[in-house]
Amino acid sequence: MVVSAPRTIGLVTLTASQAGDLWNWTLARQGLHPDHRLPSVAEIAHAGLGIHAARLPTPVATVLARATSRQAATALFAHQDGLTTLRCMRKTLHLLPLDLAAVAHAATARYRLRDTARMAVNAGVSDSVLARLSEQLTALLADGPLPVRRIEEILARRGERVVAIRVAVKTGWEQGVLTYLNQSGCWNAERRAFALTAHVHPGLDIACNPDEATRALMRAYFLRYGPATMRDATWWSALSRSSVIAALDMADVEWLEVTTPWCTSPAYMAAIHYEQFLAADAATLVTGLNLLAHEDVAFKAYYKTRARYLAGLPTHRAFNQIGEALPTVLVDGHVHGTWAWDPRSRAVRPELAGGQPSPSLTRSLSSAAETLTEALRATGVADTRTPPLPTPTSSP
Repeated sequence: MVVSAPRTIGLVTLTASQAGDLWNWTLARQGLHPDHRLPSVAEIAHAGLGIHAARLPTPVATVLARATSRQAATALFAHQDGLTTLRCMRKTLHLLPLDLAAVAHAATARYRLRDTARMAVNAGVSDSVLARLSEQLTALLADGPLPVRRIEEILARRGERVVAIRVAVKTGWEQGVLTYLNQSGCWNAERRAFALTAHVHPGLDIACNPDEATRALMRAYFLRYGPATMRDATWWSALSRSSVIAALDMADVEWLEVTTPWCTSPAYMAAIHYEQFLAADAATLVTGLNLLAHEDVAFKAYYKTRARYLAGLPTHRAFNQIGEALPTVLVDGHVHGTWAWDPRSRAVRPELAGGQPSPSLTRSLSSAAETLTEALRATGVADTRTPPLPTPTSSP
């Protein structure tokens, strides 16, 4: 028999007001509340089930939106033990604590390794060549990380094809044998290097059982982002609906089915979290003004229920043409505009979505933009190769 939905212990129907409160409560749990900021990158990454890292400015802006102080963001450049960057959900880069990295890697490795196998075939790189290069990479990186171009130079001098070297490095990374490092020291520049995972993160278990990892990953997702629909979960993870349902049914959590005004599909959340929400202080249900990063995890967690933060705003005001979430101005959980980093003035430039903003919002936004500008300047900005954040979309 085909199971189309996970087992639940009850049904809750939310009014528009209740849904808005619950969304703000969810954001507050992730550090997006002035009284509930988090002290470290590790705690921010744990609360948000990772920090999206596909764009260079995203990690630092994500941390600054949630941290108790801007000094927390400097840990992004320290490569501290306990955090690692890997490709996982939707095959995109995420910065994750090691326990979550282990399950995210194992749950998503199958479709990533399928891509590397196809890449090897297309490049004419045989299994025997990959095995030989893997041994050479292990020996080469035994003394520490090396920039990717240096790796290519050394192995090319030994007679290896550059295309084969690149396939081997990517395969090793997707297998979890190699670890990616950005050694630039600046949030808007990259100096890509690789190291042996066993040396950099000896506590990272890359051999998790895929089924157990999927169960743990989807349990973690719904515990952080529920109420969310099956489509939200499959969009976020790129896993199948059946695997998500199976994961929830096997998790040691009681789930509620939740009807929301955001879409007609049923959503799911932990029953214990709904109880906590009902008992929450009213002050946690209003999150105020936040400047979210490009591809912020709070937005990337959803697809079917984006109405929770768009609130009637056209999708193109918060997403670009290839579906990436823009850097946004969020007020009490709703998108009110976008912002961008101007590389010429080295400053944050916000733009509201339309209408006449209140004087208080104008003042708050100006102050928030100035604070973020100072924090980005202080955190480290490269004077060359400065990629601007996407320009805010203009009114139609």
